Amino acid sequence: MSWMDGARRVGGWLWVFGGLACQLVGGFAFAVWPGWITGTVLVAIGLLGIATLPRVAERLGRIPRVLGIVVAVLLAVSLLGAVADRFGLFGPAGSPGVSWGNWPAFVAYTAGLLPGLPAPAVTVAAIAATIAEAVLGVALIVGWQRRWVGKAAAGLFAVYLVAMLPSVGAGEVVRYGVPMLIGGALLVSATPRFDRREAPAYA
Repeated sequence: MSWMDGARRVGGWLWVFGGLACQLVGGFAFAVWPGWITGTVLVAIGLLGIATLPRVAERLGRIPRVLGIVVAVLLAVSLLGAVADRFGLFGPAGSPGVSWGNWPAFVAYTAGLLPGLPAPAVTVAAIAATIAEAVLGVALIVGWQRRWVGKAAAGLFAVYLVAMLPSVGAGEVVRYGVPMLIGGALLVSATPRFDRREAPAYA
């Protein structure tokens, strides 16, 4: 499994640092910045990316593992928060920090991401996305099978990236920090847990 961890770690670095470049270009060139919650998650992901670089990780001891847990929890909060948002738990549509505010608004947003699909298929996609986010969010918080859950979360974010680019554009992708979320999930899946006795290999 170590070579697979290494491959995911390299992929995570590429997504994190490539995504960071996109965030900086989007912010300074086009004034597209994420909200403070998303921004907090992205900062933590950036720190995890730096902390897991081989020469850095050798000097930090258990800090990369701690950051892996922190990022896993933050990703979980983001996923579960998105689920709560679409059921109006943060307030109605139009409230500060609310993306949808109700289920019909989320289904309409999903329809915009999947143009051409019939309404029943859009509803199925919205339900599937919600279930996936809820399950992955809970699994990330409890730390269950983090290697596989991290990969699944990265795959889900990658699906969102593919759906968002042609429909809502690069600006929204940058606003939500999707490339860095993909990288963060990959790094979470490849960061050793505290219960592993062998020394972590970040090379």
